[in-house]
Amino acid sequence: MMISAPTLHVIATELTVGMFALSGVAFLLCLIEKGPESREAVAHWAIIGGLLATPLAIITGINSTPSDGISDPLLANKVILSMSSAGIALGVLINRKLGTKVDVKHSSLGLISVGLMLTTAGIGGEYSRGETLLYFVPKDTVLLFPIWASIALIILGLVMISKSAVQHRV
Repeated sequence: MMISAPTLHVIATELTVGMFALSGVAFLLCLIEKGPESREAVAHWAIIGGLLATPLAIITGINSTPSDGISDPLLANKVILSMSSAGIALGVLINRKLGTKVDVKHSSLGLISVGLMLTTAGIGGEYSRGETLLYFVPKDTVLLFPIWASIALIILGLVMISKSAVQHRV
C-alpha cells in the first residue's frame, strides 16, 4: 500500500510548520532574552529540522496539485515564500556556525524566516480549503523578479556570506 502525494504533503507540511513554529518561539525568547539557556540551541535545531522537511513539503505539494505544475498564483507565492524562508534560515544557521552572537539582528532574521514559512502555510490553507487568517495579504498577485534582479540578489548574498566568513575567521 502506498501513501498518496496529498497525504504525504500533509505530513511533510505539518512537520515543517511545527519545527518552524518551535523555532519561532525559541527565537522570540532569544530576542527578549528570557527563558532557559537552551533557547538558542532549540531555535537552531528546530530550524534545521524545518529546513530538512521543507524540500519534501515543496515536492509533494507540487505533485499533489490537480493541475500541471505551478499554474495558480497561490502556488507560485507558496514556492516563492517557502524558498525565501529557507534561504534566510540557511543564512541564520551559517552565520551562527561562523560564530555570530545570537543578538537582536540574528533573532529577528530567524523570526522573519519563521514568519515567511507560516505565511506559506496560511496560503496553503487558502488554496486547499478556501480559508486562511491572512486576510490582508494579497495572494492572487505573483511578484516575479526579472532575471537581472535575481542575479543581483544572488551576488549580494554570496558577498554577504563571504564577508561574514572572512570577518569570523579564527
